[in-house]
Amino acid sequence: MENKLEIKYRNQKQSFEILEDEIIVDLDTPKHKLKYNIPLEEIKTTQYINKTKEDSTSMLLNFSLFLNLSFILYLVVDNFKLSPVLVQSIFLTTSLAFVAVMKFFFDGHDEKHIDSSKLFYFIYTKKNAEEVDDYIELVYKKQIDFFRKKYFLIDPVLPYGVQNERYIWLYSNKYINENEYEVIKEDLDKYFSFNPTL
Repeated sequence: MENKLEIKYRNQKQSFEILEDEIIVDLDTPKHKLKYNIPLEEIKTTQYINKTKEDSTSMLLNFSLFLNLSFILYLVVDNFKLSPVLVQSIFLTTSLAFVAVMKFFFDGHDEKHIDSSKLFYFIYTKKNAEEVDDYIELVYKKQIDFFRKKYFLIDPVLPYGVQNERYIWLYSNKYINENEYEVIKEDLDKYFSFNPTL
């Protein structure tokens, strides 16, 4: 899978790109027009989904459209002296069409949030749910690779206790398995037994 994800939904756009040690987030939504980086270290595994509604500007515009259509309908009925049954059917059809349009616009969408040091969420619809979930899995995979690359080595400068705590942290967070933990712990013990001055 690519390291990039772009989501377009109505008049909103989000793009994400995973780099070696951070994610570039570019949000262009009614709520947020931001571009920033989130370090992979600051992304947590906690996720939640929010239901969002359309903004009040859209609501006012649609209500204005409804009033204008009602006024035009009144003028047409008044000028052409249509029969009452035809007037009722036109009004009913127009009202149902307006209700359908309003439901479509005000149904909103979901936002899938991931806890991190900065705002990190995806527009989450039925159409892009699988793509977003796959991308989130890729983010966590890249995060594990980043932690392994950064902490899963023997550093001759750091004291034994600090390195041992790092390996325990990697193991307890399931970034390394038990076998890898045992091997690196054994290598660390051998290194510090061979160099007692450290």
